[in-house]
Amino acid sequence: MSVYQVDVQITAWPEGGFLAEAVGLQGCWVVSESADQAIDDIREVVQLWVRARREQGWPLPATLAEAGPDLNIRTVLPIAV
Repeated sequence: MSVYQVDVQITAWPEGGFLAEAVGLQGCWVVSESADQAIDDIREVVQLWVRARREQGWPLPATLAEAGPDLNIRTVLPIAV
């Protein structure tokens, strides 16, 4: 089984909570109450996104062309200094 890396950007949601976006995967995002929950939720959303595209016969990005059920989420967090 292969593991594929998906970059995820986490930012504060203006109305509260956190937005998690899978970078490069159009329309693949979630808003959750906590950053930890956002990471868990986006992992599930990415898997559903890949499954839906395969079922529709739509192409996947080259980095996910052979994606299995396991995805390695790399989180990008903005840090104020």
